[in-house]
Amino acid sequence: GQFHHRQKRLTIETISDKLKTMDYAVRGRIAIAADKFSEDLVVAKRRGVSSDFPFDHIIMTNIGNPHCLKQKAISWPRQVLALLQLPDELGVDHPSVHELFPSDAIERAREMKRALDGNGLGAYTHSKGAKPFREDVASFIERRDGARSGSVDVESIFLSSGASEAITMLLTALIRDSTCGCMIPIPQYPLYSATLDLLGGKKV
Repeated sequence: GQFHHRQKRLTIETISDKLKTMDYAVRGRIAIAADKFSEDLVVAKRRGVSSDFPFDHIIMTNIGNPHCLKQKAISWPRQVLALLQLPDELGVDHPSVHELFPSDAIERAREMKRALDGNGLGAYTHSKGAKPFREDVASFIERRDGARSGSVDVESIFLSSGASEAITMLLTALIRDSTCGCMIPIPQYPLYSATLDLLGGKKV
């Protein structure tokens, strides 16, 4: 029989033209160069020789990453998350839990466990997010804006896994075609311009 030459289906030539022209500056030329400098510094240190650079380390500031700058994490959210991840007998119901965690963290973990119907953090929730959490957001908005209690529609609130995901979802809904644009600040977070390029919209 004849053997057909198998070609790669996913190549630079076959991917979206919009993806090829998209510029996501968080990982652009400066960040790539900084990575190379960091590697060179590590190699020089490993060999016990001086590098060719007038510096001995690099602090990456291209993304919001306070931990790499030695900023300490906020304790309370981590305490709540630890209790949420632990089985009840080792966490919220442990005999010594009040010696290990503050009372408000324990109570919040109990509330969140109830909101998750006992399924834990690994289970899927409603696509908008667990309703009790959305109710908390609605109450916060009402207090913040001095609005009447119950005036914020919980069903109009969508929780996301982060700001980037929410921005991408909104821009995807807003940019119908190349006649649509979005006003962005300069300087701006590169996600805005990159997503607009990917969706074929215009930067205003």
